[in-house]
Amino acid sequence: MAKTPSSFAARPPLFYHTPTLLRFHEHRQFGLHPQASSLFAAEAAAIPLVAAEFVQAQRHYPIVFASNEEAMPLAVTGLIAGRNLFVEADGAWASGFYVPGYVRRYPFISMAPDAGGATMLGLDMASARVSPDALREGADPLFTDDGKPTQVASAAMAFCDAYALDYERTRAFAAALTLQGLLVERAARIKRPDGEEQVVQGFRLIDEAAFRALPQDVLAEFHARGWLDLIVLHLAAQTRWLGLLERAEGLAKTASALN
Repeated sequence: MAKTPSSFAARPPLFYHTPTLLRFHEHRQFGLHPQASSLFAAEAAAIPLVAAEFVQAQRHYPIVFASNEEAMPLAVTGLIAGRNLFVEADGAWASGFYVPGYVRRYPFISMAPDAGGATMLGLDMASARVSPDALREGADPLFTDDGKPTQVASAAMAFCDAYALDYERTRAFAAALTLQGLLVERAARIKRPDGEEQVVQGFRLIDEAAFRALPQDVLAEFHARGWLDLIVLHLAAQTRWLGLLERAEGLAKTASALN
C-alpha cells in the first residue's frame, strides 16, 4: 500500500526572519556566539544548493529542482515536510554527511542596500547566535574599535560573496534548463523491503529523454558552461532516495528503542 504523498518546497530566504544590513554605528557592540548549531534547519526537508556543491551533495542527498519560477536546485534532507533527517537533537549536523553551504552561511547573508548596488554583509538578528553585546556576553565581536570588520566578519563576507557569485551561476543554469523544457514534475517512489512505498512529491527533475534529445548547438553551450557535469551529477543523485528512507527508518527505530 502506498503511503500518503509528502510535499515540500524551499522559499528563499529560508531560515531568515529579520536579515539586517550590518553598520558600525548601529552594531558596533554586536557579536556572534561561537557555538554553531543547525537547529534552525531542523524542519527543512530541502535545502537550497549552488552549482559548486553538486559534487559533494550528490553523494549524500537526492538533488531536485524547486517547482517555483526560479527552479533552483535543492538537496532533499527529509521525506516529509517539517522534518530534516540530518539535524541531531543537540543541533549538530549528522556526522559524515555534507553540510550545505546555505546552512553554513547562516546567520550571515549578502545584502544590497541599493537596487543594483554593491552587496554588503547582513545578519539575521533573530538568530540565537547573535549577541547585542559581545563584550559582556563573551561573543566574538564583528567590528574592531575603529570600525573595521574582525576576522569573524571578514570570513563571513568572503563566504557570502563567493556564495552569491555561485548563486548567480546556478540561477543561469536553472533558467537554461527551464528554457529548454528539461524540467518536469516528478514524484519519487521509494520501495520498502516489505513492498510498501514512500512517495515524495512537490519538485522537478531533469527529463533524461529530453536532455538526450537536445540539439548539438545547445549541448555545446551546456558543455562550455560546465552545465553538462551538473546534469549528470543531478541524475546520479537520484540513487540517494533509498538512503533517505533507510536513514528515516533507522532514526525511527532508535527513537522507539529509547521510548
